[in-house]
Parts: sequence; C-alpha cells; structure tokens
Amino acid sequence: MNTFEGLKVVDFTTNAAGPFATAMLADFGAEVIKIEKPQAGDDMRSFPPAVDGTGVAFFWFNRGKKSIVLDMEDPKGQEVAKKLIAAADIVVESFKPGTMEKFGLGYKDVKEIKPSVIMCSVSAFGQTGPYRHKPGYDIVAQALSGAMDLTGEPDGPPTRSGLVLADYVTGIHAYGAIITALYHRQRTGSGQHIDISLLDCMVSLNGLIEPAGLGRKPTRTGNHHSLLAPFGLFQGTGGSVIIGAPNQKFWKSLCKVMGNEALADDPLCRTGADRIKNLKKLIFEIENWLKKFPNVDEPLALIDQAGIPCAKVNTTNDLLEDIQLQARDMIRELELPDGMSIPKIKARGNPFKFSEATAVMKKPPALGQHLEEVLDGLGYGKAEIAELKTQWNLSGK
Repeated sequence: MNTFEGLKVVDFTTNAAGPFATAMLADFGAEVIKIEKPQAGDDMRSFPPAVDGTGVAFFWFNRGKKSIVLDMEDPKGQEVAKKLIAAADIVVESFKPGTMEKFGLGYKDVKEIKPSVIMCSVSAFGQTGPYRHKPGYDIVAQALSGAMDLTGEPDGPPTRSGLVLADYVTGIHAYGAIITALYHRQRTGSGQHIDISLLDCMVSLNGLIEPAGLGRKPTRTGNHHSLLAPFGLFQGTGGSVIIGAPNQKFWKSLCKVMGNEALADDPLCRTGADRIKNLKKLIFEIENWLKKFPNVDEPLALIDQAGIPCAKVNTTNDLLEDIQLQARDMIRELELPDGMSIPKIKARGNPFKFSEATAVMKKPPALGQHLEEVLDGLGYGKAEIAELKTQWNLSGK
C-alpha cells in the first residue's frame, strides 16, 4: 500500500514552492488534482527550456498529478472547486493573500464545506503582517532574509544563490507542515489552516541571526570560513576543490599528504586561530601544491585517501553521471505525457529514503488531461461537461 493511498489533495498552486510540496505527496500515493488556468495553465508550463512547448521544470514539479482546467473567475468554476474540496483531505494554494477569499474559498469557507480539511497557503510573506499583500519571488526572499548579504566575496556585492533556494526550502517546509497537520487530525479529528511563507522559511535558515542579536555584524566571508581553516574553496589545475581540514588531526594529515609536514608546525599555521589570521598564506601553500598536478583529480584522490573531507566542485552536468547519485536513485528518468516527441528526460529523484515506503515518480499531466474524468466523478453529466468546456474554450481538452 502506498503511504498516502486514498488521500485526496486539491492543488491550486503554481510555479515552484507549492507544486514541490504537492509533488512529494503524489510520490507517496496521494491523488493530487491540479487546478490550472484555461489556455495557459500553470505559468511554469511556459518557462524555458521546453519540450514540445512545455517547460521541463513543469514536468518535475507536477509529476504524478491529475490536471484539470477551471476558470476561477467564473461562478461555475468556483462551484466545481467547492465540490472537489468537499471530497478532499488537503487543499494547497499559492495565490496572493485574499485571492481565495475573493473566490469564496478562504479558510473560513473551506472549513464550512468540510470541517476536517487541512488547508495550506503558500505565499511570499504570509497571510498576516504589513508585507502580506506585496508580490514576491524567490530572489526577493533571498534578499530580505539576509541570505544574499551573507553570500559572495567580502569586498564584492551581495550575491543570490545559484539555486532557487527560497522556493525549494518553502516547498519542503510546506510538505512537513502538511504531514504534521495530518498527524494532528489523526489524533484530534480537527483540520486546520497552515500559513507558510518564502521569507519565513529563508529566515529560519539564517543561523547568524542569534550572533547578530548579541551585537555582532555577520556579513560575507566568501569561499572560506570566518572561524575555521582550511575550510573552503581552493583552485587547482583546471578546476576547483573543497578541502575541510579545520582541526589539528586533519590539518597535520593534509600537510603530510602535501609533503610539507613542516607547515603543520609553522608558527603562522600551527593553530586554527593562526591559520585564520594568516589565511592568505594558507591558501597560497595549498593552491601551490594543487597546481603541481595536471588536474585536480590526482591531488583530490590523495586527500580523500587520507580520510580528509574534500570534494571536487561539480558542474550540474557532472551530476548526471555521478555514481553516488545513481546508486541513490537521485538521477533518474522521468516519463513525459503520452504523445510527446521524447518519452523521458533525466531528472532528480525523491530525496526521502524509507525502509517501508517508496517514492514513485509518475508521469506529469498534459494541460486539462483529467478534466472529464474528474468532473464525471463529481456527478457532472456529459452535456454539462461539454457546456463548461465550450464556455471556457476547452474544446480540445
């Protein structure tokens, strides 16, 4: 039995954060019905790169879901949504605060439809507070959370993460909150409203808030740690490596690997504090050794054999062939909807590994693929379905 078999989710989310949370529910067996706009669908369908006109990111974020199209500005679309909610366990939405209320589907309305329902609202700034009505994206949350100020070189500008960090972190938090609410309902029978924001989730990652509260002024330290050394990025021939040898045991081992055991007892590098104080010398010594090799793989293998934490800085393309990721099913093939010019794409796997449950990543849907099936299940007749499709200009769906 799939973990969430029988669990019904109505998914009003778009873009990344909300769809990520509901995709993980689908991976473990929940029936996720994705509500999309007529004609265009989820905005992510139009994001490049694309396969046959559909953005590949959409496929990953919406795997295993059923797609229906509803005009939520139309009372008939709202009626369909209410019927879906009446049969659902979970409702997830990512509109600007106030939008669901405009549709007659705010939490108070949803609770009247089904008191035990769990509703999760994902937004940039949350349902309360002075920023609640502001629009926002991942990069805005990165900026406001302090994350960008902590990223980059000390003498350079703040730098955004190369990953869409706020959206992914928020998706994971939303998934965890939904599971927590399910457990609460199991114990009490009560549903509830979950309020998740990109800014809140990014702030929860900022471990330097507490030092700031003590009067310190944390800021960018670049590719090296401000309190540990060597603990950072070093340049070799044709590539970059990470070396983490901050304690005395690892430091002495690294000096031995480099054939420079005298460096371990050099007064400028003897202790961790000495190495931080003389970081430029430390970087010079390590990079000078690395560059004696024709590539970074050779010295990295020596460091690894000595048991010192280290890594090559991979490109994203390198990940596709990584043996560890393949062994963990983190690089896998994702089937695409029927009729596409290519049947599968390489994609990320589900990171949750359980002894008694398995994530199954199923095909993503074509736009509106399941409209007739879902409406039929709600008791709509063929004539009613045809009328709605015509009204919303969905004759091809």
